[in-house]
Amino acid sequence: MTTALFKDTIREILRSKGRFLSVMLIAALGCGFFSGVKATMPDMVDSAADYFNEYRLMDLKLVSGIGVRSSDVEAVKGAENVRGAHAAYSKDVFYLHEDKNIVLKCISFNSSLDDSSPNLMNKLHVVEGRLPEKDGECAVEIKISSPDTFKIGEKLTFSDPDDTKKLTDTLQSDTFEIVGIVTSPQYIGYERDRTTEGDGTIVSNVFLREEEFYTNYYTEMFVDLEGLDESDPFSEEYRRSVKEKGAAAEAAFRKSVNERYDTLRSRAEDRIAAAQKTADTLNNVLDMDREDLRKHLTEWEKKAAEARRIYESEVDKGKRAYLEKSTMLQAEKALNIARELADDDDGSAHEKYRAQLQDSRREIDDAKKQLEDTPEPTVYSYDRFSASSDYSSFEGDSRKIDSIAKVFPVFFMLVAGLVCLATMSRLMDEQRGLIGVYKALGYPRGKILSKYLIYSGVAAVTGGLCGSAAGLKIFPRMIFNGYRMLYNIPKIDTPLRWGYIAACTAASAVCICGVTVFTCMRDLKEVPGSLMRPKPPKAGKRVLLEKWSAVWGRFSFMGKVTTRNMLRSKRRFFMTLAGVTGCTALIITGFGLKNSISSVADRQFGEVFVYDGIAVLNDRFTYDELESKLNDAEGLENHMQTLINEVDASVGENKCMVNICVPSEGDELDDFVLLRSTKDGSTLTVKDGSVIITQKMADILDLEKGSTFTVTEADGSKVEFTVGDICKNYAFHYVFITPNDYERYFGRKPVYNVSFIKLAEGTDKDELRSRLLESSEVYGLNYKEDQSRGFLDSMDSLNTVVGVLIFSAGLLAAVVLYDLASINITERMREIATVKVLGFFDRETDDYILRENLISAAVGIVLGLPVGRILHYFVTVTAEVDILIFDHSLAPSAMVYGALITALFTLAVNGALHFSLKKVDMIGSLKSVE
Repeated sequence: MTTALFKDTIREILRSKGRFLSVMLIAALGCGFFSGVKATMPDMVDSAADYFNEYRLMDLKLVSGIGVRSSDVEAVKGAENVRGAHAAYSKDVFYLHEDKNIVLKCISFNSSLDDSSPNLMNKLHVVEGRLPEKDGECAVEIKISSPDTFKIGEKLTFSDPDDTKKLTDTLQSDTFEIVGIVTSPQYIGYERDRTTEGDGTIVSNVFLREEEFYTNYYTEMFVDLEGLDESDPFSEEYRRSVKEKGAAAEAAFRKSVNERYDTLRSRAEDRIAAAQKTADTLNNVLDMDREDLRKHLTEWEKKAAEARRIYESEVDKGKRAYLEKSTMLQAEKALNIARELADDDDGSAHEKYRAQLQDSRREIDDAKKQLEDTPEPTVYSYDRFSASSDYSSFEGDSRKIDSIAKVFPVFFMLVAGLVCLATMSRLMDEQRGLIGVYKALGYPRGKILSKYLIYSGVAAVTGGLCGSAAGLKIFPRMIFNGYRMLYNIPKIDTPLRWGYIAACTAASAVCICGVTVFTCMRDLKEVPGSLMRPKPPKAGKRVLLEKWSAVWGRFSFMGKVTTRNMLRSKRRFFMTLAGVTGCTALIITGFGLKNSISSVADRQFGEVFVYDGIAVLNDRFTYDELESKLNDAEGLENHMQTLINEVDASVGENKCMVNICVPSEGDELDDFVLLRSTKDGSTLTVKDGSVIITQKMADILDLEKGSTFTVTEADGSKVEFTVGDICKNYAFHYVFITPNDYERYFGRKPVYNVSFIKLAEGTDKDELRSRLLESSEVYGLNYKEDQSRGFLDSMDSLNTVVGVLIFSAGLLAAVVLYDLASINITERMREIATVKVLGFFDRETDDYILRENLISAAVGIVLGLPVGRILHYFVTVTAEVDILIFDHSLAPSAMVYGALITALFTLAVNGALHFSLKKVDMIGSLKSVE
C-alpha cells in the first residue's frame, strides 16, 4: 500500500509539473533573495579580513615629529609582541591634469623584502600590469576621483608643491611611467591621508620603489603584532588587543625618538657653544693691536699643537673624539685668524672679520632661539581605525545591508509565502475526491498526509536549496559591486553558508508544508462519502452594490457577473490583492532608491553649492596678492577666498573625516554656499564662538546644537568645537568656522588655499581657465558641472544594488500574477466550460475571467503605492553610506514606474492565459464530476 501511494505521489508531481515548478520557483525566489542579501554583510567583512591577512595590513602606524630612522625601527622590532616592523617614505606632489594641479601622494614600497620576511607589510595587490622594477617606473591606484590618465604606459610628470624647491631634491626623477594598477590594504575606501598642499585633498596614491627617494628620514613606521591573525579585524576585541599588545612597541618607539632627539639637541648645543667660542675668540683678537697679536702668536701656536696632539691621541685609541676635534679646529682657526690680522697692513682683514663676527652673532642668536622654540618631539600611534575612517565606514555600510535584509527580504518572502498558500490550498481542493478514495480504501490519515507532504516538501526543499545556493553566490557579488565605487577590496568571496541554506530551506519547508498540513487535515476530518462528492459551490448572494440600484443599474451584464464573482471568492481576491500590492511596493522601492541616489548630486550642486567653480590657490602668496590677481581676472563676477582643510572629527569612539571651511572675513558666504537650517530651512550665518556643521556629520557623531566635538589635525593637535547650528548638506562633511575662531582655536591665521568664484555672463570658461593657469598664483580651476558630472559617474555603480532590487521584484511580480491567475482558471474550469458552451466567444470568455485579474491588480497597485512609500523610506534611511544623505522623499516617477511595470506584467499574464482559456476542453470539464 505504501509503495502504491508513493508511486501515485510521483505521478502527481509529473502530472502537475507546472504547479510543482511554480511552488519550487517561488520558494527559490524567496530563499535566494533572503539568504543572498542576509549573507552580504558577513561575506563583505570576511572578504576584507582575508584581504588584510593575505596582504599583511599593519596593526600599528607610528609617526614622530622628527621623522623615523633605522634606529627607531630596530628599537621597535625588539619590543614585546612585535613580529615585524618596517618604515616607509612618502611625498605629496603636484600633477597637472586638465589644466589643474591636483595633489597626489608618492609612497614607497620595499621591493627587496622577501614574502617570508615578517617585516613585509601593506603588500600591494596588482590589479593590472606589474610592480615597478627599475628607475622611472611607478604603480598607481584607481579610485573614483583618479585622473583618466592613470593607464598602463602613460607617463606622469610631477612637481614640488613648493615652487621654490625642486622635486628632484627628494625623488630621483620627476617623471615616471605607469607599469601597474594596484590597490593597497592600507587604503580601502574613498578617503586618503590629509595634506596641507593645494586644495587640501589627495586625489590618489602613487607607489614608487624605496630607492626612488633621496630623503634622510622615513616619514612613518608600520608594525605587525603577534597573536592577532585569528581575530576579527572589525571587532572590539581586536581593537583592545592592538592597544594592549602595541603598548610596548609605542613605548620603545617613544624612547628611541626621545634619545635621538636628546642626541641631536646635544650636538646642536655643542655646535652653538663651539660657534660662540669662535665668535668670542674672534672678538678678542679683533680688539688687539698688531703688536699684541704678534706677542701671543707663539702661545696660540702651542695651544693649537696641543689640541691636535690630544685629538690624534684619542683617534689612535679608536675613539671618534667629536669634542677634541672641535677644540682642535677652533684653536687652529683662531691661530690662522691671528696670523692674518697680524699681517694686515691695509685693514681689509680686520674689516672682513668684523663683518663675519656680526654674521656669526646673528646666526648664533637665531640658532639659540630656534633651539629654545623647538618642542619635545611628538609621537603618534595609530591603529587601522584611527589611521583611517574607511575601516569603520566599510563595517558600517556592510551592517546597513544587513539592516535592509531584516525587512526587505522578509517582505519579499511574505509575498512569496502568500502565493504558496494559495497554490497548495488549491491543490488540496482539487484532491478532495482522491483523498476520499484513499480513506475509503483504508489508508490511515498519516499515510494520506504523507503524499501531500512529500509533494510540497520536495518542492519546498528543492526550491529552498537551489534558491539559497544561487542567492548566496549571486546577490552578495551584485550588491558588493555597487559598493566598489567606495571601497578598494579587490574581490568578494561568496562561500556556501550551510547555516543560511539550512535555515532558509527549513523556513520554506515549514511554511509550505504547514499550509499543506492545515488544508489537508481539514479535509481528512470529513467522511469518505462527503469527500468523494464535489465540493458544493458557494451560494450566490446579493452584493452590497445591488442595494444601490442607481449604481447597479448602470453596470453591464459582464460587470455585474465580475462583481459578484469577486465578492463571492473573497480569499482568491485578497490573495491576488496582497501579491500585487507587495510586488508593486517592491518595484516602487527599487525605482525610488534609484531616484534618491541620483538626486544627491542635483541637490548638493544646485541647492547648497551655488558657486560656478573653485580656483585652487598658491597659498605661498599673500591674501592681498591673490585678491589682486582675482580682481584683475576678466570674466569673474565675484569671488571669495576660503581655507578648506581635511581633519578628523570625533566624539568618543565615533569618528569621521570632515572639511574645515573658513571663508574670508567680510565676504558673504551665501553668494557661494547656501547654509540652510535642517529644522525650518532658515538661512544660517557663521558667527564667532560656534561652528556650523553639516547634517550627515551630526548624524554620524550624534551631535546637536550645543554639543561639542574634537577636531584632530594632521600633526595630531586637537581642538574642541561647540556646535552652533546644523545645516542641510547631501554629500561629504563640512565644518564652517569664522577666521577669528580659526585663529583663536588653532593659534594661526587661516591661509586661504581655494577661492569660490562666480562667472560673469558670457564668460568663455576654457579661456578663463587658461589665463588663470598662466600665473603662478593659481594652481587650477574646476567648474561645478565638472564636479557634479564626476560625482554622478561615481554614483552610477550604486545602481547595481538598485538593479538587484528591481529585477528581483519584477521577477516575483511575474510569478505571483501568473500563478494566482492560473489558480483562478483551474478553480473555475467547469464554469469556463459552461460559458463557452453557452456561446461565449474567446474574447468574451477572456473578458468574463480575466477582467477580475485586471480589477484585482488595479486595486493592488493602488494599495501598493502607500506601502511602497513606507518601504522606500525605510530602505533609503538604512542604506545610506557615511558620506551621503539620500533623498528620503519618494519621486512621483517611481510610483508611475511601479504601477506601469505591474500593469504590464498583468497584461502580459492575461495575454499568456488567453491561450490557456482557448484550450479548455468543454466536454471534459463538464464531465469532470462524473
